[in-house]
Amino acid sequence: MRHFIFEKNMPSLGYITNHWPNTKHLLKKFIFSNHKKPNFYNLCISCLNELNVYKIKNFKGIIKILSKKSSMNVTFNSYHDQHHFKSVIIISCLLAKLSNLKNKDDKIWLIIIALTHDLSHQGRRIISSPYYQEDKSFRELSHVISTKLINHKKFKRFKKIFRSTYFPVKAENVDDQLEKIILDADILASLMFGMKAGITLAERLKHEIRFEGRSDALFSGFLKLLSTKNLYLKSSKKSC
Repeated sequence: MRHFIFEKNMPSLGYITNHWPNTKHLLKKFIFSNHKKPNFYNLCISCLNELNVYKIKNFKGIIKILSKKSSMNVTFNSYHDQHHFKSVIIISCLLAKLSNLKNKDDKIWLIIIALTHDLSHQGRRIISSPYYQEDKSFRELSHVISTKLINHKKFKRFKKIFRSTYFPVKAENVDDQLEKIILDADILASLMFGMKAGITLAERLKHEIRFEGRSDALFSGFLKLLSTKNLYLKSSKKSC
């Protein structure tokens, strides 16, 4: 049975990966489609299947709970909403395939972290304190995960990944492939489809943060800040 990564009559992520970057326009079509909420559970399972992960008995219930939580946009965000989560999940899966991520557990955690990296994002109400939102999202995740699945070492590893997504500060000591994929996917969600698409996303962010300037100025600020950061994977650099 074929698992549609997007929806019926759309190609699989395997097809998009095998023909990348000529298929970038197909990915863009799905990512910029916001006429309906994504079904996160189906999307996560499809991505895991694309990564050749089929047996996730201990994680099915967790993914269902996190999918439901991620579908709630109680602060009415116009950028950090379900469609941003969808973008990061899809791009993370794409990068994992392009960079040949091998470890099964890392593949599972990749999809979970991509889904929850901005969980319960407060949007307009966000506190300006560094790492406030990142720590909040990680706490939301850790409340759902059993201690049998995340020991102290994993806890520290995943908390670092969440903190590394704090955009104003360049992450330090990024040598973890899982972290590299998440960081690149989070940036590529706004970058990889060109200037016009980036400005469209900046327009959504502008409304969320009540930015009073122009959308293109907001996007230019993003690009300027991006010059102090890294894209870590070769496949990410080729995707721009």
